[in-house]
Amino acid sequence: MKKKIVFCVYNLDIGGIETALVSLLNNLDMSKYEIYLFLVKKEGVFLNSISPDIKIINFDVCESKNIIYRKIVNLCKVQYFKFKYKNKFDFAAAYATSIKACTKLAHHFSKNNAIWIHGDFTQEFKNKALKKFIKFINVQKYRKIVFVSNSIKNNFTKAGIHFKGKSYVFNNFIDYNRIKKLAEENHVEKRKTTFINVSRHEEKAKNLLLLLRCVKRLINEGYNFDLWMIGDGPDHELYTDFVKNNNLENVVTFYGRKSNPFVYYKAADAVVLSSVFEGNPVAFIEAKVLGKPIITTNVSDALIDIKDRYGIVTDINDESYYNGLKQFLNNGFLPQKFDPQQFNEEILQQLEQVINKHN
Repeated sequence: MKKKIVFCVYNLDIGGIETALVSLLNNLDMSKYEIYLFLVKKEGVFLNSISPDIKIINFDVCESKNIIYRKIVNLCKVQYFKFKYKNKFDFAAAYATSIKACTKLAHHFSKNNAIWIHGDFTQEFKNKALKKFIKFINVQKYRKIVFVSNSIKNNFTKAGIHFKGKSYVFNNFIDYNRIKKLAEENHVEKRKTTFINVSRHEEKAKNLLLLLRCVKRLINEGYNFDLWMIGDGPDHELYTDFVKNNNLENVVTFYGRKSNPFVYYKAADAVVLSSVFEGNPVAFIEAKVLGKPIITTNVSDALIDIKDRYGIVTDINDESYYNGLKQFLNNGFLPQKFDPQQFNEEILQQLEQVINKHN
């Protein structure tokens, strides 16, 4: 008999979590599992990308502007779904960590349950705020905790939050065939050695001023290269102003958001990240799939996953990052060959353990 399993997420719009989940669900063995997808909102560009054999449960969240009415309706919905699906599944996963409807309900859907921790919340919240957030997402009520990197798990331990016997660590699944196919859709010309950054334009986490300061220093020293920046966000103007004020318009090109960044990845020479903290950067895997070296600050599991094999890892400061970029410009870097099929197979094996092991 097939096991009934359910994954809970907000919607299926464009995002790293949603992309990883759709790829994962479509590659699960449907001879073993009857798969359900719980959506807080049944919407998103990936709705037509999931297998028709996957059954959707629609929470249909109320979004009324009347706050009191909205809260009452959604609270009633939570109680309804809690009652209707209580222990109806052999496994339930709260895949969207900070979505309240998901974390409130998934542990009721099955006694065999897990919550995914995609972000390093120890860097976003401190002390009491962190403990309040952990309580908010109901982590302690889950039998299993899945971290997408060792660094996140270790940082929780350092913060005094322990999940002994409940913790698992494995990366997100990657749709490498899609990435390779999209990379061939178009041809992008480059003029010279080109770095590419694909990220949300938010200084607190992405730290892109560090990257731009190092670019300015190298240009002033006579190095000749380009930087492509793909993305948008609340601090976009901060970066465009820096480029303008430092006469870098002929070096740095802003492309905004792109539905297909992979044609730019393919054309560029190296992928650059200057973040202060990350969960498990999608850019790491995308760069590996396309055979592009990575220059990154020491975030997530960069020392394990990237250093000396797929790129250059630096400390999170100007001097170290400048030296990393300079090292690449002077000597280049040839990354190891990455096997995405083996990568995915290992993730599926680890997921099977999470689904089938009863803690």
